[in-house]
Amino acid sequence: MFFILSKALDLVLEPLIIPYFFLGIGAIAKWRRWCWTTRLSITTAVTLPIIYGIVPVSSLPLQFLEGRISRGEINEKHIDGIIVLGGFTGNGVVAESRNQYGLGGGAERFTATMALARKFPNTPILFSGFSGALIPIGWRESDSIRDLIHQLGGLNTTVLYEENSRNTYENAVNSRQIFAAEPGTNWILITSASHMPRAVGSFAAAGWTGIIPYPVDYQTPKSSYIKLWDIDYGVSLMRQSLHEYAGLLIYYLSGRSAALLPH
Repeated sequence: MFFILSKALDLVLEPLIIPYFFLGIGAIAKWRRWCWTTRLSITTAVTLPIIYGIVPVSSLPLQFLEGRISRGEINEKHIDGIIVLGGFTGNGVVAESRNQYGLGGGAERFTATMALARKFPNTPILFSGFSGALIPIGWRESDSIRDLIHQLGGLNTTVLYEENSRNTYENAVNSRQIFAAEPGTNWILITSASHMPRAVGSFAAAGWTGIIPYPVDYQTPKSSYIKLWDIDYGVSLMRQSLHEYAGLLIYYLSGRSAALLPH
């Protein structure tokens, strides 16, 4: 039920739908002759897409999240395992019909894992995740990852798959059933930078210690801006921002995160 509700919330928080929501409020307000509410709603509906397109504005929320948690120190520590959160494979139906893996946004999660596998050649790697789709069909995430690793010639280490998780908290709980997260152990956690605060909070709530964050897949620059106006890019940034901030709040209120804004 929690997973279904989260997907419904994603639909409500879709940036391109929100202006229509305000247009609906404006229509009702006009019918009720609430002049001030009508003007405010219509103005908001018209202004929001413009704000999305102003990249220095629309990038700020995501830029804050991506800068919240830096990469932890790994050079002087014994690493007991590498945990890679799913969400970076392509469309499962396409992959199955073509009998070939697919990669989507966030593919840096996999490439960063390959780099760390060379740095820590004897460290086990766990890919955690089943599918983020409401109705999963086609290849699972693990199917694409298995095929990709096979195409690359395999890895000289133990590769494990956790194939039941549908969200971040389940990633944390189910991964702990595979890896023994004893005190004093160290675990590299790989996920997208904007998702890292929620991931760290979820793993802490699930009882993990020794988590070393390794954020990748940055979508915003550290300080400057790539461009001033781009509505497609701006909508994408806002979509990710709304998803993550809503997730942080709901996870904290439901006890699935140890903090509202982990660091």
